[in-house]
Amino acid sequence: MGFLLSIIALILFVFVYILDEITVLVIDVKNRKWFKITAERKFKKAFKVDVFANNLFPSFWNAALSKGGYQFGRFGETLSSVFGKKRLEKSLSWLGWLVSILIDAIDFTKWNKGGHCIASIMTDEAIESFIVK
Repeated sequence: MGFLLSIIALILFVFVYILDEITVLVIDVKNRKWFKITAERKFKKAFKVDVFANNLFPSFWNAALSKGGYQFGRFGETLSSVFGKKRLEKSLSWLGWLVSILIDAIDFTKWNKGGHCIASIMTDEAIESFIVK
């Protein structure tokens, strides 16, 4: 039963995400603030989904992308931060290295800072500040 509920929840999540994007597009275009507001919202949304994915699927991330060491799954931390920490300690599997290099290649704005994953390493204070108390 739990498996079925989790599948339904993820399908609803994707459905609501699409509806939210359409709603924001209509509202922001109408108000002529589309690019600025949309860019800010997309970054915030991507950050939250990144943190959510790290926390929700740690068993998969650790089994597929890790050779031990620092673990995926800490709530409040992005996947990119974990990739950066694991890259520094050299505990990524070959697939983990491939994914982290792909992430670095996509975000060319961080190339001069060691790549996206290294530049995205979060401190304990930053991770804990994400948690609502």
